[in-house]
Amino acid sequence: MIKLLRYWNQNKRKILITIAVIALVIIIIQMINAMIRSQNERERNNITPKPIVANDITKPNQSVISNDKLTEKQTEENSEFIEQFVNYCNQNKIEEAYNLLSDDCKAELYPTKEIFISNYINQIFKEEVNYKLELWYSNSNCHTYRIIYNKGSLLQTGGQTSSSNFMDYITLIKLDGVYKLNINKFIRKETLNKKGSNKGIEIQINSKSIYLDYEIYHITVQNGTQKTVLLNDGTDTDNFVLIGRNNNKFKSVISETPMSSFVLNPQYRKTIDVKFNKIYMTQSQIEKMQMTNIYLDKEQYDTKQENPEKTTIEIWL
Repeated sequence: MIKLLRYWNQNKRKILITIAVIALVIIIIQMINAMIRSQNERERNNITPKPIVANDITKPNQSVISNDKLTEKQTEENSEFIEQFVNYCNQNKIEEAYNLLSDDCKAELYPTKEIFISNYINQIFKEEVNYKLELWYSNSNCHTYRIIYNKGSLLQTGGQTSSSNFMDYITLIKLDGVYKLNINKFIRKETLNKKGSNKGIEIQINSKSIYLDYEIYHITVQNGTQKTVLLNDGTDTDNFVLIGRNNNKFKSVISETPMSSFVLNPQYRKTIDVKFNKIYMTQSQIEKMQMTNIYLDKEQYDTKQENPEKTTIEIWL
């Protein structure tokens, strides 16, 4: 003990300096560690988590039918426009969503916002939905997508179908540089203005409305004769057909047109709509419409006369 006291008295200054140096080193190390921790914390706080983008779910760029690919710009623009429409619907911004529809889509399916709400919004967007997109078919400035609206988290569902989901086919079109949307399997409307005539009967195909599973042709018929004409007796769907290349035939759905529409009084004109079983994605290009077994005198048909006078009209498209 006496030795330790003597050593302390003899080396007190050195010992104190050594302790002070050690304490200073410890303090500096602690300060450096604190600075490093603070810097790391700031870096963590400043990093914005990169959003998870499911490109295969919301930004498809390749057609599942033809394998054609969109450009990166087309993919982005199309996806953003569809996302905007879905967001408006989810947020119940009816006016904004309705304004994104094309005029043809409104005229065909939703002539008023109230019908749009009843037949589309209320059917799909009772609660917020996510969606999955597939590029189904692309043709010039017309891009058709299959969209699956699904409830719940997109990351949880992965866009998979279930009984609570709703599937639609929507088409993005660009008119005069402005994007518009056709929904509920309506693809687009085309103006045709093609004519054909025979035996005093003139047929003008004004336009056609293209849907995913069928086409509707809007036709004006002029009876220039002095007798009542029967365009179709409804017994054979082959009486009205579309004929494509390689002689492919697409039959009419006559049952959905009132039979009275096919009766033309003398010197009478009327407009009728005829539906055909023509699927949109089929590659066959339509060349003409053919109308056979047109009765030039309905009275002969009504009285079941043998060999009634009939004719055929072809309209090249």
